[in-house]
Amino acid sequence: MKQVVQKARLTPRPVIVMKVMATLRANREIWKAVELIEFLERKGIPVGFESYELVVEGCLECCEYVLTGKVIVAMTERGFIPYIRVRQKVVEGLVNVNEFKLAYSVRESFAELGS
Repeated sequence: MKQVVQKARLTPRPVIVMKVMATLRANREIWKAVELIEFLERKGIPVGFESYELVVEGCLECCEYVLTGKVIVAMTERGFIPYIRVRQKVVEGLVNVNEFKLAYSVRESFAELGS
């Protein structure tokens, strides 16, 4: 996908981005999925809620709580609010791995959006 965007200067449809994220999640290549989201955001290509949600759920499946927290913060900056169960898992996971500051900032970003 990076080659399509970078070299051919094409904009992928949101459905294609979502399918790529689902494939990366299924293959447990969650770091690549996060890098791809960051790349697309830098290039100005919109990433939808479903794509973010797939990556967040993949991070939780791989027990990458710090990475999940960072993705959630980026997600809330765009105005997307994850589902309540996901929010609870993220905060609990961050507290369990002693990342209190990140857990606080994640909770704070939820509060700013009124959730």
